Amino acid sequence: MNKIIVFLAMLTVLCVNATAQNQESFGGLGMSVRVSERGVKVVGVLPNSPASNAGLQAGDVIVSANDVVLSSVEPEKQVALLRGKEGTMANLAIERNGKQIAIAAKRAGIAVKPLEAENISNWYGKKENLTAEEISFLATQKTAEGYEALGVVQNGLPISSDAEDLNANAVQQISIKKATEEPESSLPVHQDLNSDGKITDNSLVNAKGARVQKQNSSEKKPSAPVYKVR
Repeated sequence: MNKIIVFLAMLTVLCVNATAQNQESFGGLGMSVRVSERGVKVVGVLPNSPASNAGLQAGDVIVSANDVVLSSVEPEKQVALLRGKEGTMANLAIERNGKQIAIAAKRAGIAVKPLEAENISNWYGKKENLTAEEISFLATQKTAEGYEALGVVQNGLPISSDAEDLNANAVQQISIKKATEEPESSLPVHQDLNSDGKITDNSLVNAKGARVQKQNSSEKKPSAPVYKVR
């Protein structure tokens, strides 16, 4: 029988056993998956996660990760290939509606923490007839410093924002590490040379690959945010 695994990564990599009872942090994408002999099937994607931002959808089958064909790997090791160091890229080949698509997503710092039924009951005075809004609000209050709430899952699957009549069993809080702004000085410098081999331009290349004109020291620096690859 296939085993549902919380696959969390932005991004995530991304994976943790949905029945785990201890908090776990890793580099992941933020989605739930089911492993199989064909590859890893996406069964749920958390909103605003690296996976969501990259365009992954429920029903997609990830057939390779960073050039490793997942069908050639034992099912229990497939998810491990999707995880990785926070900030690294997961280059995926997926099958969707009979077509193969290439998707690249940057792994993010993901934390998975059980939201104990007793804690939910103590907060709301009940373990049943709960709404997704109630559970999500409590999960937000339990978010660790330096992280922000990404969503909640139950039995390994993301809870829909409009879900009702939920119970407090097998609920986990998913959070993502807050992004930090990169200093402008960290952007790579692109230098053009003239026919004499001397520098003619000292423009900057931002993280999206677009060139921006370097300003004179007397000019006021713009307040535009630094672009980041997601």
